[in-house]
Amino acid sequence: MKYIGIDIGDGESAVAVLEEDSIIEPVIEYLDGCGSIISVVGMSGTDVLVGEKALIDRKVVHLRSRFKSRFLSSIDSERDIERFAHGLKSALLREKEDFFDGDITVAVGCPAGWKDIDRKRYAEILKKAGFENVHIVSESRAAFFYARYAHELKVAPEMLNQTTLVIDIGSSTTDFAYIVNGKESAVGTFGDVNLGGGLIEAGMLARSIRDNRKKEILEEVFKKSPSWKHRVEIAARRLKEQYFLNEDEWKTIPCVGGETVYYDEPVRVKFELNEDIMDEILSTPMSELHGATFYESLSDLLRHTHQATSENPPKLVILTGGASRMRFFREAVERRFPSSQVILCPNPEFSIAKGLAYAARVDKKLEMFNHDIQAYFDSGDIKDAIHESVRWLTVPLSSILSGRIVNDVVMKVLADWKKGEIRSINDMEKPIIERAGLLLKTLKEIPEICPAIDDWCQKLFARVQPQLDEICRKHDVDRALMSLSYLTSIAGPDQVNILFENPALSGIAYVITGAVSATICGGGGVALLTAGLPGVLIGAVLGVAVAYLGKRVIAAQINKADLPLISRAIIYRTFKGSLSSARQKRMIEEALMETMSKPEFERTLETEVTISIEDQIMKLARNVEMPIVQ
Repeated sequence: MKYIGIDIGDGESAVAVLEEDSIIEPVIEYLDGCGSIISVVGMSGTDVLVGEKALIDRKVVHLRSRFKSRFLSSIDSERDIERFAHGLKSALLREKEDFFDGDITVAVGCPAGWKDIDRKRYAEILKKAGFENVHIVSESRAAFFYARYAHELKVAPEMLNQTTLVIDIGSSTTDFAYIVNGKESAVGTFGDVNLGGGLIEAGMLARSIRDNRKKEILEEVFKKSPSWKHRVEIAARRLKEQYFLNEDEWKTIPCVGGETVYYDEPVRVKFELNEDIMDEILSTPMSELHGATFYESLSDLLRHTHQATSENPPKLVILTGGASRMRFFREAVERRFPSSQVILCPNPEFSIAKGLAYAARVDKKLEMFNHDIQAYFDSGDIKDAIHESVRWLTVPLSSILSGRIVNDVVMKVLADWKKGEIRSINDMEKPIIERAGLLLKTLKEIPEICPAIDDWCQKLFARVQPQLDEICRKHDVDRALMSLSYLTSIAGPDQVNILFENPALSGIAYVITGAVSATICGGGGVALLTAGLPGVLIGAVLGVAVAYLGKRVIAAQINKADLPLISRAIIYRTFKGSLSSARQKRMIEEALMETMSKPEFERTLETEVTISIEDQIMKLARNVEMPIVQ
């Protein structure tokens, strides 16, 4: 298996390759003798040319650059991206004919701010260009992987385990990866500003056109010929890069360059940079920034980032991306994060490509890991484990509920009957069912219930955990990250068990509550809840009240008789002891056990609890993403 990371940048592009189980870092693939190529594409007849070849061939037409930054706003960029990707693939095959042979996984970067629909559209364009098995990864996530696994940073491992902020500033966007305890806790752009080094080139071009004596001619040429405008922008980019490679050299003497435009007549476009000119460009309001200056937008972006990370400030800030070489950018970061160690990547133009190669490998491993987790679900082993352990739950539940039904349901209804609030014995059925339903819907208010369910879950998890451990061993995943012990509740001697406050187990408890409630209160629930009750009542009535009622009342009419209050009080005292006896509790407990042993109850419990547990396991699996062993 080979993992390929492709960083198609707005200014430059690079490709990195990581072999299966390689212990070395991803290797940068050289294209036409260079580790990175300018992100420019053009047509020479039917041939697609990219990079320097597209620039030096004067027969090239439809020359385009900065197409990635136009992706969200211009449909024309799709054609340019497809052509560039096709040309990039051809360049890779010229270097190595077998480059795409065998099993490969390709990860291509995109700005963190792109939505899912944009990423899918981007992937489809790349597939049209000939890239198979490609998936889109945010550049901030790639920056995270690079910072986490690249050895060329020469940062002590213990520092990387500290809170880290990775800032990737490219030609069009600035992305962030925020890492806490070695895990990616939040990734994305902080704010809505697309800020990149390409804006400086645009400022250089605007300044040059403004000062050119043939300004109107240039504006007309650029309007008619986008190819010439892109050539001039690239000339500005090269001069900008030359300037930032050694800013001290150009403090007073300008760094000079330019491009001659050959259209109706030759027009020279001149660029020059020194400290004062750069400061002027960065202090000039830009339409791309909605009238803000580059300095202002950078300051706002870093302030927002500082606020977003204020609860756990970064100990380490890593700067990557081609534009990270700009001194003013590094200084702005250092001012905003004075307590952090700020490190510049040694080869920032390659960082994202390498990070994407790491991402391709991690995501493939995760795909196989999740496949085996799903296969475990499909095997039915979890449902079988629940089936075999049902009695571990129903036995304690029956014991707890039987006492509650007697004390909190039947006895309270009888007390209401004694006071005359219920007309007859037959009329007790409805309030018994209602009270029982309320009791079962509020299981969490019964202190004994939570530990009983918790104990059952722990026994069940003990049966499920070995299979999860085996899957973790197979894929080199830390078993602690898939430990079901994270799903158990916490109980202490002086506190109520908080099972129902645990999002994982509350789902299981809800299922159990619903199943028990539906089973007991549905259909023939009256007979269950009043198990033995009619016999006790009738016997008591016949033994105590016959003298009062005389022969006018027969046994069949007793259950519907409206007895006087004085008789009810006498009867209540007589049978209160019998009703609350261990025998009566045992009868209800046996009836509960019988009901919860019925196939329909067990099927409901097995199905619903299986879904709940599998859902929680999948949540654990998703959290495995970042710390997976490399």
